[in-house]
Amino acid sequence: MMTVVLWDLDGTIQDSEPLAKASTRYGFEQVLGREPTQNEYTQLLGRPLPVVYREWFSEELVQRILEKMSDYYLDRKDQLVCYKGVPEVLAALKLRGYRMGIVTSKRKVNAIDELKAKGLDSWFEVIIAQEDTDRHKPSPDPLLAAAAQLNTAPEHCVYIGDQPTDIQAAHAAGMLSIAALWGEGSLDRVESEYPTRLVYKPNDILAALAEISITRDSLNRSNSGWHSAYSGHNPLTT
Repeated sequence: MMTVVLWDLDGTIQDSEPLAKASTRYGFEQVLGREPTQNEYTQLLGRPLPVVYREWFSEELVQRILEKMSDYYLDRKDQLVCYKGVPEVLAALKLRGYRMGIVTSKRKVNAIDELKAKGLDSWFEVIIAQEDTDRHKPSPDPLLAAAAQLNTAPEHCVYIGDQPTDIQAAHAAGMLSIAALWGEGSLDRVESEYPTRLVYKPNDILAALAEISITRDSLNRSNSGWHSAYSGHNPLTT
């Protein structure tokens, strides 16, 4: 039985990509004297910025870029808005008895501040952020940490996110996945990861959860099991 819904934050709950991209561009311009390439932007999606930057640059450059980016981002964080329909879905899920948490690649202080600014923080029992695990999505570690804090087995959890790394992390953790395609999520990028469900509007999450819960319960009763898209075919997607 599905009892826990874990959410990605950026690109799933809030429309942060325009500001994040502008902050990245500002940091690069101020420190490197150039804009990021499209390939660099793509590699940053769904992963902690410090981790990716340390793959590219010296520690000195990393710190300088992050400082410039942070200043730019924090000065404009009031521009961040919640996707239409998400607050209503959160309320409906709570009424239906689901427990909820956030698993994000951003720093915890920023995640908490941004949720509080929108009045959404009270919906979530746990927030797992960048500093809470040594490994990050697509590793399952952040999602498993959230499940552990909620004292819930991974098979009773579903993760909602917009990037391939979200789907990969969910399946590696033994969780079901919902690909959020109402914001930054792209069908072209996520479909090869075989998410359990594709959802184009926040409102459709309710029906998707009902469907996958019924399907999983049926599979469990028949003892047929299921295989995640992370390791192979997932019968819940068919």
